[in-house]
Amino acid sequence: RHLRREHLPSILTKNIQLLVELRGASGVSLFQEQLTKAAESSEEGMIEKAEAAVEYIVYFAETFVSEAKNVDDKNKQLLGKIIKCMTCGTDEGKLDLEKQEDLDALMKDETDNFTPGFLRHLDGECERIANARAMTKESAKLLEVLRMIQTRVLEELGQHLGEGAQVLGQLLGYECSNERLGVLDAGLQVRGVDFAKELKAMTAEALAGFANVPGGVEQGLIDIIQEMDQRIAEFVEANE
Repeated sequence: RHLRREHLPSILTKNIQLLVELRGASGVSLFQEQLTKAAESSEEGMIEKAEAAVEYIVYFAETFVSEAKNVDDKNKQLLGKIIKCMTCGTDEGKLDLEKQEDLDALMKDETDNFTPGFLRHLDGECERIANARAMTKESAKLLEVLRMIQTRVLEELGQHLGEGAQVLGQLLGYECSNERLGVLDAGLQVRGVDFAKELKAMTAEALAGFANVPGGVEQGLIDIIQEMDQRIAEFVEANE
């Protein structure tokens, strides 16, 4: 079966980690090997197709790395902006109340930029500092600030959860269980038991519906819904 060009983006996206690792001599060697096989093939136009495929793969990988760097830079800038708001007020003679109001305003303004990628960046910074060989007084203070930011971001995201099925869609956008449950917990705290019961009914309905899907449903999706269903049930039980 021949590979259609329109399928390439999907295939490459699923294997992006492998592509990023194909750097230097190993990547060149692999591509050269495939081009050699294509040249030895008796199939008409095979060498042209192989060269086009290699060119597309290289272009895709370069574009991905460039975009990833841009996203990382934006996440660093946003985190720096929040840290500055939290820590530099004293030097300017501001009262704690003024600093808190400034932070509240900033968090609301930046809510749309609190993406799953930003949460992963924030969590990665916390892990990097926490796992450092030596913890200085300054790094311990920075870790404390980052954990506070992490909590505030989750709270802000929880307040902006949508309604009904929209919520499940939003939560499924988080790849990390801790992030997903953190936002869910914050949303439940803000919206209360009635909201939790509504969500519980939807997760239960989704799990029941999965059993009737021809060919079954991906186990990873089932596990995520089950995890959320259990968390919501625990919240309802604790707050009724």
